[in-house]
Amino acid sequence: MITRELPSLLFLIATAIASPSLAAEADKDPQMLRLLQEARALIDSRKAGSAIEKCEKVIAAFEASYSSRKEKIYCARSSTESLGYLLKAAATADKGSASKPGAIVLSSIWADAYFMKGYALQDLGRIAEAKASVNQALQFSPLSPQYLCELGEIYELEKNWPKAMQAFKEAEDSNGLAPDESRALELGQARRGIAYVLVELGKLDEAERKYQECLKSDPNDTRAKRELEYVRDLRRKQKR
Repeated sequence: MITRELPSLLFLIATAIASPSLAAEADKDPQMLRLLQEARALIDSRKAGSAIEKCEKVIAAFEASYSSRKEKIYCARSSTESLGYLLKAAATADKGSASKPGAIVLSSIWADAYFMKGYALQDLGRIAEAKASVNQALQFSPLSPQYLCELGEIYELEKNWPKAMQAFKEAEDSNGLAPDESRALELGQARRGIAYVLVELGKLDEAERKYQECLKSDPNDTRAKRELEYVRDLRRKQKR
């Protein structure tokens, strides 16, 4: 069974406020954060359609503010993630063209709007649209373990195990860029995603080791404990 996770409302507020930001229109408008808060509350109340409308208002405001910018735009939840994107942009820049646009890093609000829209679309069973929305979030934040895990879960719904595995492994690898407040949570989510795919592929020994990794880093991970027992039960049944 796939267990989906959405960050707490307080965590969304904290990361949006603390994230590095360009002093510009939509990214400094407090109404954008309020709309995301309202969208999250609507998702919790099983009103996915109304949540999507809130997210789309945020997206439209950011597009109006930044669609004419020539720089590559990233969104980040932490200063470490922000630096990672700026270094990535510098490494891929054309050294021979001094006039080539650079990159700017906004807070995570724009990308979060796409992420939350994708989450709500999943609740409505609109999986293809959900995947497109999460992929758009990843265009702004390609190293976000949170968004990568969400993409992995969509691939699980599609039973696309290779793509799901890739997304969860990338989430695990980029976990060091997550904010301190959510790093452990997102690492567990990525590792449980990997283990889930391994179970579906019949690789129970590898899945057991991955769940054990979860418990080594977080002994209170109740989901990993439960899923580890499920794997061990499967193995016992296979030996009968």
